Amino acid sequence: MSLSTFREMKLTHLLLPLRIGLFLLWLGAPTWLHSETLSGTVEDQSGAVIVGARIEISGADLGIPVALLSDGQGKFSFSDLKPGKYSVRVTCDGFESLVKAVDLRGPVQLQLQLVIAQRREQIAVSGKNLAYANSDPVYRMLRGIGPGDTFRFDNFTLPLDTATFQFRKGTLTMLSPVNGIVTGAIFSGEGHFNLKPVLMLDANELKRRTGAGEADDDFIEVVFRFTEQERLKFVPGLGERVETPADVGTILEHWKERMRKRRDEAQGFTEDLLHGETMDNVDADVLAALYNPSHPSFLNAYIRGKKCKDLRFFVRARVGALPQLDSPEEVALINYDPDEMDDGVWYLAHLKSEYLNHTARAVEDRRLFATHAYKIETTISKNNHLFSTATITFQPLIPGERLLKFGLLPNLRVTRVLDEHGQDIYYIQESRKEDGSFYVILPKAPEAGKESSITVQYEGDKVLAQAGEGSYYVRARTSWYPNLNGFGEHVLYDLTYKVPRKYKVVSVGKLQGESVEENFAVSHWVTSIPVAVAGFNYGNYTKIELPDEITGYKISGYYLTELPDNLRSYRALDSMAPHSMTKYALEQTRAQLQLCSYYFGKSPYDEIYITEQPDFNFGQSWPNLVYLPISAYTDSTQRWMLFGTINSKFSGFVQEVTPHEVAHQWWGHAVGWASYHDQWLSEGFAEFSAGLFLQQAMAGDWRKDYIEFWDRLHDRILEKNNYGVAPNDAGPLWMGLRLISPRTANAYQDITYPKGAYVLQMLRSMMYSPQDQDKAFIAMMHDFVESHRDRAASTESFKAIAEKHMSKNMDLAGNGRLDWFFDEWVYGTQVPRYHFEYQLSSADAGKVKLHMTVTQSGVEDHFAMLVPVFADFGKGMMRIGQIGIVGSSTGSADVLLPSQPKKVALNAFKDILER
Repeated sequence: MSLSTFREMKLTHLLLPLRIGLFLLWLGAPTWLHSETLSGTVEDQSGAVIVGARIEISGADLGIPVALLSDGQGKFSFSDLKPGKYSVRVTCDGFESLVKAVDLRGPVQLQLQLVIAQRREQIAVSGKNLAYANSDPVYRMLRGIGPGDTFRFDNFTLPLDTATFQFRKGTLTMLSPVNGIVTGAIFSGEGHFNLKPVLMLDANELKRRTGAGEADDDFIEVVFRFTEQERLKFVPGLGERVETPADVGTILEHWKERMRKRRDEAQGFTEDLLHGETMDNVDADVLAALYNPSHPSFLNAYIRGKKCKDLRFFVRARVGALPQLDSPEEVALINYDPDEMDDGVWYLAHLKSEYLNHTARAVEDRRLFATHAYKIETTISKNNHLFSTATITFQPLIPGERLLKFGLLPNLRVTRVLDEHGQDIYYIQESRKEDGSFYVILPKAPEAGKESSITVQYEGDKVLAQAGEGSYYVRARTSWYPNLNGFGEHVLYDLTYKVPRKYKVVSVGKLQGESVEENFAVSHWVTSIPVAVAGFNYGNYTKIELPDEITGYKISGYYLTELPDNLRSYRALDSMAPHSMTKYALEQTRAQLQLCSYYFGKSPYDEIYITEQPDFNFGQSWPNLVYLPISAYTDSTQRWMLFGTINSKFSGFVQEVTPHEVAHQWWGHAVGWASYHDQWLSEGFAEFSAGLFLQQAMAGDWRKDYIEFWDRLHDRILEKNNYGVAPNDAGPLWMGLRLISPRTANAYQDITYPKGAYVLQMLRSMMYSPQDQDKAFIAMMHDFVESHRDRAASTESFKAIAEKHMSKNMDLAGNGRLDWFFDEWVYGTQVPRYHFEYQLSSADAGKVKLHMTVTQSGVEDHFAMLVPVFADFGKGMMRIGQIGIVGSSTGSADVLLPSQPKKVALNAFKDILER
């Protein structure tokens, strides 16, 4: 189905007088003695119904043709036709017209299939359709809102969760009411803001950011936007009504300018977060509350302080204070200052009452609507312009909601939105250089528990960028379609692509069929199980396959025969052999699928597509679709010629990237993550799996590559940058994306991946026994995967699984819990240093006595760890046990060995992170 599946509104209105005229004519005419019914369904070639197709019935004794439109199910019906011969003509924008002859001698049911038009480089959108964009009357009032009544506002203290606003002296100007409701206010004067975290973890994070465990700043102006229940909190402080200060209008206009501005390239983390592709349109958010009095409450405060010129304090129920981070935490403080060093998310936590009542949860349903299915039909023209129609089926989760917010690349411009009856409805999408996020306004709130659907037509650029002859960068990986809840839910997808004939699409899902229509190739893909995201790769691909008789996975590889333009000048790459290197990548994939299936359980996907992409050093994994960088298809000689030296870090990346991305079929897709706090369960576990691959799946002696792998991870965590700050100093693993700051720009990458991998490896090390080896660890990982196939994993839920499978040796606190371990390695930043000494002496019966002394330093008194001990008896290091030590202290132990070892070592295979 192409973008113009549905009729233009102007055509619908043109048809109305004709239909009424016919009705009046029939009303006064005699009834036919023998009347028949002609009905049918209009579909595209994939079997999807077409809503709004125009059906003209002519012939027999009809003087004027009968004109109909197909309904929301693609159906039409017309009765009272005299038996005879008729012509049925079906037209719809984007499709070839269809004419069918009908000899009506009884009721006739037609199945009419339209073919996508041969060429379609542009879409004509009627002005009537665009009239529904940004045109909702209440939204227009919010967009142009101005100051209302002003009151004295002196000596009033307003507590808002962990924050306190002290209004010492000034005025509070209410914004003019919209639909009788005040949606915001502006304070101008003198005041003080304070935020005091409840948890020590958050206080420590604030101290890392600001040097103090609380946030304090004097302010001179604050703009508030709020729901009605939050407005009432200001009422007790209102004094006498006064004249509105002259600067209030200027404050409001400057605020509007800041809130509605978007740059193509964000300058910092907070700008990318708050003013990126999914930036909030504050007016649309307020509109949701106006249309639903039961909408989850929120209060946004935009503070101009003396130290911080743009502090933003948010309290938002249900959806979360920062939904861009997929977090249920309701309270946030952001210092929005992209050009300065203290830019960042300073505080993000649950409500104070939830902590005090012990009701704070890592996993909460933040959604207002649940998505059930996407049906997306996409045409890529020869100039890489994208035209799409997406039908989204959803169900409301709370009563009264009328606004749906979607993630959609701002360059993709919506041209039309229709409800399930084919009627145009209002939507919001401001300019891509403004707060251009996409919202749909439903005409009325759907019934709770009842499925509804909308259809969105959109088009634009920037999804694809040509990299060379036959190769393309797919840039908008998650926002090429209207995505309602991001990675927050798993949904069924039905995807149809129409592309220039010489190119191939490789998509998420299973290929259902391929066809050729004139100069275009059409492919249809369907996901057999719900998945978190849909994506595709695109280019002039050649396909090869590799069977896996052990696991039964169907493995396919797609490679490019031409280098991208930016790499053509490098002679070192002239000798690339994409076919043979693809075969090698598929062999790696097969080995990793077998290994992960053994260690973690069966993946939910029985097919996997390994695709080459022109990016040189960036890989990604979608459900059953892996994007490998072109560097993964280079050999060591080519890399040496390219860099002029052996670059061990880059060689390590090439070595790890395929097993890492394949492992994401488990970590991130089979098992999702609950919030930004828990992304280490995806990236860290995939990184661990790459190390496991080097140990278990590589031919020959694995030790060198395996140790170097953990050495690289060690250095990423602990090496200081140009500011003298190591990634580990930026904060705990649990902080995820919030580790990013101007001084620690790479901290997320260099903590989430390597330290996340180390956490899992340390658990594996502690669970290992010489008798059962990894048996306990494997049981834990199988349990973790199986218990989270249908629900997101959190740090806390993984901890519960680990505690279920922990050994007695791991119970260092004597309470059957692993709080001690997670406090140290997930919620903490300490990394111990070890010093190891040993002596060997003869013992009875030819045995050897090993006396060991271990010193742990650089940690607090309660820091505990189990560290493995290895001995080399002539065939390489083998594990002989582990020793426990608490705090910065020295401990010793004696062990009897069966024979004289060549060497004894602590942590020989880098199982434990140490300085």
